[in-house]
Amino acid sequence: MLGLSSTATLAKDSANVTMFGADAAFLLPKGNMYFAGTLTDPRGGIAGADMDGSLAFGAGFGNPIDAVGVQVDVNITGTDPLGDSGGLGLKLGRALVLQPNHVIFGSVAASNLAPWGDAAAGDTRWNVTVSGMTQIDGPTLIHPVMWTVGYGSDAVLVTPGSSTTEEGFFAGVGIGVTKYLGVAVSGTENQLNAGIGLKVPGVEGLNVSFGVNDITDNMERKQKILSVSYSINNVFGG
Repeated sequence: MLGLSSTATLAKDSANVTMFGADAAFLLPKGNMYFAGTLTDPRGGIAGADMDGSLAFGAGFGNPIDAVGVQVDVNITGTDPLGDSGGLGLKLGRALVLQPNHVIFGSVAASNLAPWGDAAAGDTRWNVTVSGMTQIDGPTLIHPVMWTVGYGSDAVLVTPGSSTTEEGFFAGVGIGVTKYLGVAVSGTENQLNAGIGLKVPGVEGLNVSFGVNDITDNMERKQKILSVSYSINNVFGG
């Protein structure tokens, strides 16, 4: 995605950048798909609750460089029985700045669209996000740096110990540390999150992330999250 400034730089590998706990404006490229599974412990961040699981898959369409990119997601929040609850997600995004070593994208997104099962009791959620990517040229690796800032309908927990949310700002930053490892932190006005992302060596497209929401337990919603995702390029029309 980023342009590079010299032949020497072109020869370097890029570290694995990640984002955790905050949405980013970047989209799946046209024709690409992903599949993901997530485990959270405890459910809802409530101490003593059981673990929870969810599944998701999605695809990218359009062209965010010359027009508008579109990402469509299917989120399955009910896994016992499988598929008994969930909803759709939609993100529209476009490149705002394209420089050799710095890009900025903007997006609008909505989730819990056309919900079914228990998810039908929830409201549609939305956010507006601006995200950028730059890089640090290290001795042997290029270290991508991703940042994101946004405003969303359910971004901020209202009171400690409650799952009630309200509109508010969120932000995050991630950096690629090694060829396979990235780290990220994110937060809102009252919650801090931190996580790592691992690109699995030898398996193209397979990624694992682990992190903790509300890592200081300031809002009494500390929650460990483990995700495994697999992406496929050029499935259709890429």
